[in-house]
Amino acid sequence: MKTPLKHSMLTASLVLVGATALGCGGGGAPTDASEKEFCANLNSLFEDLGSMADASEQEAIATIKTWGEDLEKVGTPESISDEGREGFEVVVEQVAALDEDDTTEDFDKLEEDLSDSEKKASEAFEKYTADTCGELGAETPEVPAPS
Repeated sequence: MKTPLKHSMLTASLVLVGATALGCGGGGAPTDASEKEFCANLNSLFEDLGSMADASEQEAIATIKTWGEDLEKVGTPESISDEGREGFEVVVEQVAALDEDDTTEDFDKLEEDLSDSEKKASEAFEKYTADTCGELGAETPEVPAPS
């Protein structure tokens, strides 16, 4: 059985995971990415996961982790709000915190431990990505569900 990965859940989950790391001095990603480069990198996860129909959960998690590393390398455009940037940093840190043994179910639950301020930052990041990059994941990819 496969589980669809929804954009809003994905973004919220990613943003939520990194919240803990914000207090530990995150924020080293560039702040001068072009919107085109930022959006292409953001969308690459949906393209990558969409091509992994028969992938294992560990392969999906590895792909998500690589995407998070690439997202951090690219950074954000100058046009992102401070709160949206905080949400971005939460996403990057949460993805980095995923273990190779985690499942997509673990990934889906990342947002459960976010504080109210982290949730607000996550929403700001999600709004920014939707406004700047358009609707992501129009064709929602499927990743393997836990067996």
